[in-house]
Amino acid sequence: MSDQHPPEPTSPQTPPTPGAPASAPQPYPAPAAGQGYPPQQPPPGAQQNPYGGWTTAPAFSGGQAPPESVPYVEAHFGPVASFGDRVLALLIDTAASFLPLLLMLAGIPFIVAGAPDRTGVDEYGMTTYGDTNGALIAVGIAVIVLFWLVGVGFQLWNRVFRMGRRGQSIGKSVVGLKLVDARTGAPIGAGSCFVRELVSGVVNSAVYLSYLWMLWDDNRQTVADKAVHSTVIKVPKA
Repeated sequence: MSDQHPPEPTSPQTPPTPGAPASAPQPYPAPAAGQGYPPQQPPPGAQQNPYGGWTTAPAFSGGQAPPESVPYVEAHFGPVASFGDRVLALLIDTAASFLPLLLMLAGIPFIVAGAPDRTGVDEYGMTTYGDTNGALIAVGIAVIVLFWLVGVGFQLWNRVFRMGRRGQSIGKSVVGLKLVDARTGAPIGAGSCFVRELVSGVVNSAVYLSYLWMLWDDNRQTVADKAVHSTVIKVPKA
């Protein structure tokens, strides 16, 4: 007989489960000294804010804030101006426009000097006057008309052409405001700015309603802003 023993039965090996990892997952390595984690990715739906960082528009129908709304404007172009800021800029523009009107008063002394003086009473009890100096009166009228035209030209330059092309009148430059298209962020142009000023002048004749409208408007727009789809944002002062 042989002294060899039969080999001991071995337990069958369990085949690996399909799709199982070959080894245990390794933990995420800790950052080395002086190094941070990889930069955070922007959240879904976020857009680059030109003033730094990412901005996620609030949930509206369609997933985006509607154009001309305050969230849309502030996410793309900058913070919307407050009522107080806009009133201050308007007061500065109004004060600047008064200078030509004050210079119009320089024509009044010429008109007064050219007017005939009272010389007395005639035999019939009628008041008599001296001769009229037509040249002085003409100079006075010319001075008034000249500075009236200067005032109109200044208003057109400041509130239509300058503000339409650059987005800033003198007052808006001082306060740090800019008039832009609420949909694109670009200046609205002289033509639209003229329409805006015209609407503002007509509507403001009713208890200054055009400007006061922004106090209760959700988009902080005046009636004139709504007519041309404009808004006013804050920018660095000139």
